[in-house]
Amino acid sequence: MKKLAVILIATILAANVVSARNDDKKEAKSSNTSSMVKTIKGVVVDKTTGEGLAGASVMVNDKVIYTDFEGNFSVKLSEPKAKIRVGLISYSTTELEINKNLNELKVELDAVE
Repeated sequence: MKKLAVILIATILAANVVSARNDDKKEAKSSNTSSMVKTIKGVVVDKTTGEGLAGASVMVNDKVIYTDFEGNFSVKLSEPKAKIRVGLISYSTTELEINKNLNELKVELDAVE
């Protein structure tokens, strides 16, 4: 009976060690992935006046975000490079390729007459 109890306890302890190692691997992989994500801040402005354009759409990797009242936006990149498309009603649409080396981005849009 004592042998059975010792074997049972040893089995439970071994299972807990394996489970803890797997959790550590998952946590390490998760932290490596999150460290590869970079936030790039940008502003969309009128090319002629230099004023920030509120409500401009910024599409990055099929995700659309909009600029704030001053034309500011921020995007998170997990890939080394990405294409962004920026547009606003009454303005031309611009497509750019950006990379993770950028910290800030200024996009100038031409007014369409």
